[in-house]
Amino acid sequence: MISVTVKQKPHFNLNWWDPTQKDWSKVLLEDQKPFWKDERNPSNGTPWEARINPTGDWPILHKTGQMQDTAEIVPYNRGFMVNTTDYGPYQQFGTSKMVARPWMGIPETSMAQLSAISWKHILS
Repeated sequence: MISVTVKQKPHFNLNWWDPTQKDWSKVLLEDQKPFWKDERNPSNGTPWEARINPTGDWPILHKTGQMQDTAEIVPYNRGFMVNTTDYGPYQQFGTSKMVARPWMGIPETSMAQLSAISWKHILS
């Protein structure tokens, strides 16, 4: 059995979600970078499937760096939206002629930080 004694009335910030979303966005975006470098799916760490590229053999997210440089995770309604290049979704989900190479996700490294960020704002 667990018992808890509260010596003073706790204060909870009922407007915690907006600042939490902003802090989560920063953490989530930063935590993608090692996976991009290693060409792995951030959600589960699996390597991207090999792709035959007719114009050369390069790591798809490293040719120009534009997708990485322009990507941003922004709060949207009660969730998040990813702003990126026009071809970002095709890389993430694939097409009928191109295998998916998921480059956005929620890595374990992010999950470990999200609850602490939430509590920081709830108790502020």
